[in-house]
Amino acid sequence: MSSNSTEEEDAVCINEALTDDELRSILARVETEKDKEIFGLVCKRWLRLQSTERKKLAARAGPHMLRKMAD
Repeated sequence: MSSNSTEEEDAVCINEALTDDELRSILARVETEKDKEIFGLVCKRWLRLQSTERKKLAARAGPHMLRKMAD
């Protein structure tokens, strides 16, 4: 058996190894907003964590939609 197959057997998925709190700790150390957005592209779990840690929300709706939301 080659060493490559042994490495594959010993491999651990990062989502199985890290808790949500550990991933949030990593996300807190990411400096730029762009990199934080990219963090959420890894998988649905990371997107959910990234979304819950968001400090601001950008509305891309135009004035017409904003008026409808205010009513």
